[in-house]
Parts: sequence; C-alpha cells; structure tokens
Amino acid sequence: MISKTWGSGKYAVNLTVHVTKGNGLAVFISGGEKPHLGGVALASPGVPIDGQQLSSCDLWTLTVPGHKDAQLAQKIAKKLCNAAREPVSVSMGVHVEHATAEDIKLLCENVEAAADLFLKEYLEND
Repeated sequence: MISKTWGSGKYAVNLTVHVTKGNGLAVFISGGEKPHLGGVALASPGVPIDGQQLSSCDLWTLTVPGHKDAQLAQKIAKKLCNAAREPVSVSMGVHVEHATAEDIKLLCENVEAAADLFLKEYLEND
C-alpha cells in the first residue's frame, strides 16, 4: 500500500493505493473538511479489437447522487491507467463547505499533485 498526502488545512487530500503489481491499482482519495465517497471511476487499458487499438483507456463511472467527485475520479483513473498500463479504480470524496471556484481549483490541484507523487514512486520501483 502506498499513501500520499498533499496540501494543508481544509485543502489537504490523501491518496491511498492498494497495489497488486501489474494486476490493478485500487485508489481511495479523500480530503477537505468532510471526506466521503462521492464517486467511483474504473479505467482499464483499451483492448485491441480486430487488431486495431480503439482507445488507450476505457472508462466507467458511478456517482453518488448530488456529488461531482466522479468527474475528478475519471481524470485521475485515466491518468494512472495510461501511465501504469493496468486497471485502476478510483473511489473519491473531497469536500469543503460552501466551496468557491478557487477552493475547488485548489482541491483539484492537490489531488493531481498527490497522484503525481504516487506515480513517480510507483513507476520508479517498477
């Protein structure tokens, strides 16, 4: 298991990954003032169909009604899938009460930074 934290205070996010070494990454991202489960994205390397690669990564999403977390979960799942070339599930929930556009931008940047930290470590130890 690999865990990375980025940001501080109400903008801190934690990314925890259960690694199966080539057989998939199970990721949980939480943070802000109210960690929760708001959305899930599953990404898998695209499979060739009739010898043609149609996509680098296939993606499926589930959302808890009223939550937007799955949008960022999709982005992170696809990023990790393309880099690691293995299936990735991202379960996610970050929340800042009465968030402004700037609050949301900062949370998203922190999630991206935590994912980048994980990728750097994971790919270096491959």
